[in-house]
Amino acid sequence: MTARPQRSVRFVHSRFETLAPDRCAAHVELQGMSATYTGHSEGGCRDVGGLRATGQATVGALQALGHRVTLEDIGLITALGEAVVVVRVLAEKEDESRRLLGFSVAGDDPMRAAALAVLNATNRFFEIG
Repeated sequence: MTARPQRSVRFVHSRFETLAPDRCAAHVELQGMSATYTGHSEGGCRDVGGLRATGQATVGALQALGHRVTLEDIGLITALGEAVVVVRVLAEKEDESRRLLGFSVAGDDPMRAAALAVLNATNRFFEIG
């Protein structure tokens, strides 16, 4: 079995907090090779609003790392009997631009899954995971 190279970006944690009855904030922390990068975003609390805020916070942390990425869409679907967060991002490097999809099983923490889905979409393209 071939040894897998060490990841250059690792998910550390995400935090989701209610600011008002209809307003929430998401915070995502990623560990780079030499520093920690955070992203923050505010949005709705219900349904896809919280997922979007967490996805956007993850994009913000990736942008702080120097990656060009935009969150285009995010949703919660059922696949093979599991709740799954799915994201579509637009990622760019050098002269290449791609729409990418990422997935993560929601489990009992769909906000964490939103962050992991963004990383799932971008890891290979940016060669970070």
